[in-house]
Amino acid sequence: MKQDAFIQQLRQELASLPKQAVDEIVADYREYIGDALAAGRSEEEVIAALGDPAKLARELKAQANYRQWERHRSFSNLMRVVTSIAGLGLLNVILLVPFMLYLVLLTAGYAASAGIAIAGLVTVLTLGSHQAFGWPNVDSLPMSFIGNGFNFDFDSDDAKKNGAKAAVASDDDDDDDDDDKPASSTQAAGLPTELRDMKIVGDRFVFSLPDGSHLDIVTKSGVLSLRKHDNKLDINSTGDAGSLLTKQSDGSFSIARDAVKVLSLKDEDGTRVDVARDSSDPQKVFWDIHSDDGHVSFEQDEHGNPTRIAMNSGSDALVIDNHQLSIDSKHNHFHFKTAPGASWSGLALAYGFVALFGGIVGLLLCVWLTRATWRGLVRYVKSQIDLLTARLEGTPAP
Repeated sequence: MKQDAFIQQLRQELASLPKQAVDEIVADYREYIGDALAAGRSEEEVIAALGDPAKLARELKAQANYRQWERHRSFSNLMRVVTSIAGLGLLNVILLVPFMLYLVLLTAGYAASAGIAIAGLVTVLTLGSHQAFGWPNVDSLPMSFIGNGFNFDFDSDDAKKNGAKAAVASDDDDDDDDDDKPASSTQAAGLPTELRDMKIVGDRFVFSLPDGSHLDIVTKSGVLSLRKHDNKLDINSTGDAGSLLTKQSDGSFSIARDAVKVLSLKDEDGTRVDVARDSSDPQKVFWDIHSDDGHVSFEQDEHGNPTRIAMNSGSDALVIDNHQLSIDSKHNHFHFKTAPGASWSGLALAYGFVALFGGIVGLLLCVWLTRATWRGLVRYVKSQIDLLTARLEGTPAP
């Protein structure tokens, strides 16, 4: 290869460097070749000793990138040097792949640790503010169970503050006139406030029976039986139970809740609601709601607060019982139990502190790994550049 062809190819391979740096390198090599020719060496011999201009250009670019990094020590400049070194041989490329994977994992560690720390901080601030100042209200544990026959929504609040609330409603309730009515006062007491054909208004059950429905009530004064068929309502009673039933102006019927011992309501599509008082503790009430695709049952204490709730739909089940929460599906089971006297917010606050501490420790570990990686990478780059300089010894330094 002749001098002009070597210089032209070398200039093309160095095109990514600034023009001034390329001109300086080319000038140095022209001077080196001229000195060798003046010493009596042939042009072909001198060019052959310099080697492949493409490989020489890669080595020179690695040196130039290293000098750029020495002037401005940034991560991007260091990675540019590492990439340049990796391009000099297959071994370096093989080492670069796991290193890049390591950087990805380190970045993921930063993101995960920061996310955990932020979540813990938000939890601690929110629940700490709640426990210290009562705001925001975070004691509610909202849950919902939806089936084709009915919906069930439950809010478990701090009984000392707001009591508990439960609401049961049919999915396909055709009566839209009541949607805008305000909730009854019993909602705050934790009683079911609306069923398909039954409502609780104040201290009374109110029934609006559609065709095909059946209602049986055992009262303190006797038994009531209401049947509606072909839009005709039949009412049968024993004792003085009939006097407890009051007809409303809209055609519905009502009865005092305290007078009811057992109540069973079934409509034409098979949805059934059973309400019963505990014979040993009349203030304790049991609710049982069945539909084609699910079953909900819950108990109420003397204050109307739910004490146990069980929901089933096929192979899925959810049970909330005082300090225990159980969730079962076809292949999974989850059980959570708190210590007596512990609150959900208290446990969440403890977990928030653990998450905050764990996130901070993770961030500190990532920072330590970053510093160690930086120092190791700098030592590796310097050793490779020293080897490169030794191979280029005897040729002009740009």
